[in-house]
Amino acid sequence: MSRVGSDRATKFELVYSGHFHEIALYVARRVAPDEVDDVVAKVFMVAWRRLEQLPAPPEDRLWLFGVARRCVANHVRSAIRRTRLQSKLEHEDAPARSVSLSTDPRVDLVVAAMEKLKALDREALRLVLWDELTQAQAAIVLGCSENAFEIRYRRARRSVRDAVEGSSQSSPSISATTRDDLPLTRKGAQP
Repeated sequence: MSRVGSDRATKFELVYSGHFHEIALYVARRVAPDEVDDVVAKVFMVAWRRLEQLPAPPEDRLWLFGVARRCVANHVRSAIRRTRLQSKLEHEDAPARSVSLSTDPRVDLVVAAMEKLKALDREALRLVLWDELTQAQAAIVLGCSENAFEIRYRRARRSVRDAVEGSSQSSPSISATTRDDLPLTRKGAQP
């Protein structure tokens, strides 16, 4: 192998080993478990093909999150097209499935409230709360200004909080929880 090829492979190995786990977790929270490996492979395939465009650390991490976001979006669009085609072919609607993520009813309320958000608002919450990016980093991933991101993030948090609090008032077992108990804040973050 030539020196250039060796340098390229070494650079890729460093990127892959340094960020694989975070990118895999990011993807795992957004696609079905049996599809995670395929989407993660696409992310790193793009990274390999565009290795010369990959920024230096620590920006390389955010660049990979951006690539992962687009790969997930492409994957979701493809899945929607497949489902529509299958539905047409079978002359019936695809069955709706509901999977509870937790035995804690608040988590189901949060997930249901998040599903009602606009896609970019939902992604803003996920990037900060699940992927633990700063708002500045998440703004880069979404390709918007920090100010626009903060507005989107606050609007999304407020919508989810209002939906969960509204639901908890109608359910006595949930209404005993406090606002700070809601799974909308990462540890150590200000509400």
